[in-house]
Amino acid sequence: MESHPTTPDPRDASALLGDLERDRTALAPHAATPDWALVAASALAAAYVALPLAGDGRSPVLLMIGAGALALVVQLRQRRLVRRRRRGVAASMPLLGLLAVVLLLLSVSFGLVAADLHLLVAVPALAAGLCTYALLRRSDARERRDLDRVG
Repeated sequence: MESHPTTPDPRDASALLGDLERDRTALAPHAATPDWALVAASALAAAYVALPLAGDGRSPVLLMIGAGALALVVQLRQRRLVRRRRRGVAASMPLLGLLAVVLLLLSVSFGLVAADLHLLVAVPALAAGLCTYALLRRSDARERRDLDRVG
């Protein structure tokens, strides 16, 4: 049975801090969301907003978008070694805002299809993709800043 001194030796403090910094450096790539995941999530949002173009055959397309989103979430959970902190309802507000924007753009897409302006559906789809990318990039940067502050 090992016994540890109750107070650490001050000479060991710099070695312990060095170990902590090496651990943080090794975990940093696993805390960040990879660029491909941001692009994939943005493409899924854009495809969802362009869904009215599918006409009556929307169900299979919606199923593929849902399966893609599920696969993306599973892949990110397996890849990420650092669990993000839960910060309550306030942290969910940007995501809820993004959901509102995407649903509004989906409504615009339905209106454009109903007006027989099919080519213009690309505009709200692109806007949804750009909004998704910008919000996820900003959220990821904030999470990394919070992780850097811990310690």
